[in-house]
Amino acid sequence: MTESIIKVIDLVPGKRAPLTTVQANSLGEEAFWSEFVCKHIPVVVKGAAAGWWALERWQRAGYLENLCADEIVDMWSTFNPAPVLDNATARLQKLVDGIETMRNAPDDATYSIPAMPVPERWQPDLGGYSFFGKTHERAPLWYPGKRLFVYKNASTEWHYHPLDETITTQLVGSKRFSLFRLTAENWQAFVPLIEANWHHLSCRGHFFPKEASIVKYEGVLEPGDAVYIPPFWWHGTDPADTDVGVTLAHCFRSPVRRFGAWGEPATQQLISVVARSHKMWLLPLLTLVAVSSLGRQLHREKWWPMSPGARIQ
Repeated sequence: MTESIIKVIDLVPGKRAPLTTVQANSLGEEAFWSEFVCKHIPVVVKGAAAGWWALERWQRAGYLENLCADEIVDMWSTFNPAPVLDNATARLQKLVDGIETMRNAPDDATYSIPAMPVPERWQPDLGGYSFFGKTHERAPLWYPGKRLFVYKNASTEWHYHPLDETITTQLVGSKRFSLFRLTAENWQAFVPLIEANWHHLSCRGHFFPKEASIVKYEGVLEPGDAVYIPPFWWHGTDPADTDVGVTLAHCFRSPVRRFGAWGEPATQQLISVVARSHKMWLLPLLTLVAVSSLGRQLHREKWWPMSPGARIQ
């Protein structure tokens, strides 16, 4: 690795702890739904994509290129920033040319084709998850149901999803994942600094809390592994190798009682953004938060049962 490759995970300080890890063949649908999705607890699922043709075929140089039609994609020569810098880092080109550029690039080069639809001719190489099926599959409210990330040495900046659930599956290459959860108690100590990109400054240690007041849950995804990323969890990724990598994001709708809470900072920020920029969605959003909150009251469920910095068992 050279210093020209930007990594993001370690730029935000915190105590490290391992992500909960389970084997796909020991995780049932109801256990995944009740123990992780309904509690918003992230988990690495080893072997989640076992048996998918993509795991073997997509490793071959030239295979994906031969399945590209005339798809046009954004090709970046940077890591993936947040928010996206429109018109600053991207250039349009054919998907086949972008992949060939990455394969032929030196080990210290950075490229990214972010958040593209799955090409039609690539879809037969993907499969399903033994721990997640049609019982709980509902179309996401905000994000596409499936999207791919193709990259070389491209980290993804710290961010969170205010809506929808995500199963992220590593298909080619290895990737390091880190996640942390903020609450009303520590939101203001971290979010303004991250959103202003102060964590990239060499003097960042002077601005973040001196005590490590967050726990960063971390793990490495090898090909075939997946990680469940709940909404409201901040996460960043760094490639664990210098090869071309491919990651699949599969999104689905949150359970009604886990949609949002009036005291949740991420929910408050979403309401603020919608009120300013998407007023037509404000009433449906408020209705969903109200229904979610009422459902938890009726079932006597806490919104977030863990205290800030608690270890996930």
